[in-house]
Amino acid sequence: MTPISLAVAAALVAATPRAPSTLDPAPARAGPADAAAAADAEALRALAVLSSGEPAIAEVQAAAAQAADSEAPGAVGFARRARLAALLPRLTAEYQRDERSHRVVGLQGSGEVDYLRLAPGFAVTLRATWDLGGLVAATGEVAAAAEATARARARAEAVKRATTLYYERQRLRLSLLLDPPGSALTRAQAELEIDRLGAELAAIAGARGVRGRP
Repeated sequence: MTPISLAVAAALVAATPRAPSTLDPAPARAGPADAAAAADAEALRALAVLSSGEPAIAEVQAAAAQAADSEAPGAVGFARRARLAALLPRLTAEYQRDERSHRVVGLQGSGEVDYLRLAPGFAVTLRATWDLGGLVAATGEVAAAAEATARARARAEAVKRATTLYYERQRLRLSLLLDPPGSALTRAQAELEIDRLGAELAAIAGARGVRGRP
């Protein structure tokens, strides 16, 4: 056999598929651990995409609490201001003017007298009084305490509502990212729902509540 024939035969043998042998190593198969690791990696990637450009939940909660407090600023520090006001005196000024007169009629010396004597006068009074009882219990302190309790309740409700909206919006965005709907109508409806939740969250927490897009 010529060298050319040997080369052609070797090429044909190499190109011919070989039946698997029991001596060959078994192909690697993806086990449950590999599938779980891939799922974890995909979940972390999706969460990273959602977090990009979005405020943290702590920032949203702080903004919601601040917005709730700004609705009733008058009750803040009422008790302290009321006790400081008790240290200030209450000043009262009074002015009096008298027009006194008396008439003298009769004999005086060698003659008769008849005259009117005028004696005008005036007085200025300045009085300072303190209500030291306000240092112990200020007037209206009970009402201020009730208002502060109502403010704390409203702040807690605002934070709770903002937290619910935040995670509901994130859940819908995650679903739209990992499992997008097949029809255009369903996707558009999901986008509208995400926008609605974002608008409501922005109304509660202000401009710092929502920054990202679906």
